[in-house]
Amino acid sequence: SEWYQRRVRGLYELQSKLNHSCDPNVQIVFSSSNHELSVEALRDITEKEEVCISYLSCCQLDSSRHSRRKFLLENYLFECECRKCAAQINDPDVTSDEEEYDSDEEEMECT
Repeated sequence: SEWYQRRVRGLYELQSKLNHSCDPNVQIVFSSSNHELSVEALRDITEKEEVCISYLSCCQLDSSRHSRRKFLLENYLFECECRKCAAQINDPDVTSDEEEYDSDEEEMECT
């Protein structure tokens, strides 16, 4: 998609191997001086737990299950089945005006 083409700036082997979760246990951190990528834990990670990042912005992570899954399907071509989405499976499939993400915009407005 056009959004994806504007956002991708490099390919990092480590990051490319990490799957998505709407409840990520790590985040990607870039060095400001040398474009090096590192992975930083957001919480304790158990021995058998998969290490996952979020493909969504922090604002999108707070949106409804429907909104998150819609964005991921349209931009990353998969239906999220992470632990958070599974826990919210019975939530109504609604997208409020405040949650609507305009893929033509660089960032979603957090309200």
